[in-house]
Amino acid sequence: MKIHEQRGKTAIVTGTGGIAYEIARALSAVGANVIMAGRNAEKGVNAVSKILEAFPNADIRFEMLDLADSGSITSFCERMNKELASLDILMCIAGLMMPNDLEKTNEGVEMQFAVNYLGHFSLVAELFPLLKVHPGSRVVTVSSVANRPVRFDLGDATAEHGYSSSISYALSKLACLMFAKELAVRSRKNDWGVMALCVHPGFANTGLFSNSRHFMMVFFRIVFKILPVIRQSAKKAARPAIFAATSPEAVSGGYYGPRFVIMGPSRRAMVPERAKNRKLRAELWDLSVALTGRDIE
Repeated sequence: MKIHEQRGKTAIVTGTGGIAYEIARALSAVGANVIMAGRNAEKGVNAVSKILEAFPNADIRFEMLDLADSGSITSFCERMNKELASLDILMCIAGLMMPNDLEKTNEGVEMQFAVNYLGHFSLVAELFPLLKVHPGSRVVTVSSVANRPVRFDLGDATAEHGYSSSISYALSKLACLMFAKELAVRSRKNDWGVMALCVHPGFANTGLFSNSRHFMMVFFRIVFKILPVIRQSAKKAARPAIFAATSPEAVSGGYYGPRFVIMGPSRRAMVPERAKNRKLRAELWDLSVALTGRDIE
């Protein structure tokens, strides 16, 4: 995959392993100033060291960020707003998939919804002044082929009506897509100059599938063991996100994934009906503002 030169641009990538690592590596290779942000300092420092081994002149560093901790998000964004003159690419990549037990943040938000979506909403809100400096800056979120929850119930964001790890995961990934669609519309309407895009990686060979005891995850681990060819490497799974972040052909509001759904080169992906619904997107946006105390404007 040919990646366009990014010299002079600043990118923040949430996450330090798997797809996030491959994105940071690819952006570093084409000259971007990359900031990897994650909650595990040892893992982050090691990731940066590996990238510097491959590209000794790369401009990359690690910063602490816990997307489930509102205080950590505030602290990270205060540092970025003080240190950076602008931000060209914000890659909202870090994620959590079907933990065994219900966990909530201090604010009472279900952990998958917090890490996969709501923490990134806060991040975009806090860093929006930097994103608006240069027209054409990009926010990229990550959805999933499993972004069709059996119900659309925003109460699942706080496990208000009981908890299902699979439904909460699907809601969080649908929310990532709905947010990108809505941000793209609001950016055009308000002339913010910020592009919002969403991607899904297909079936990626990363650690997300490794630990959960949920029957779906156990099933997929068995399938992957029998048919390893249906799961692509993290490097290949990162292609839609890199395309969305760098390609002149990527459009704001676009949703991209592998050509053959679970693998293959990047192309436009099918958008579920709920993500096209402006009323539902507005409800999600309002809930996000209420839960975080932050808005994007």
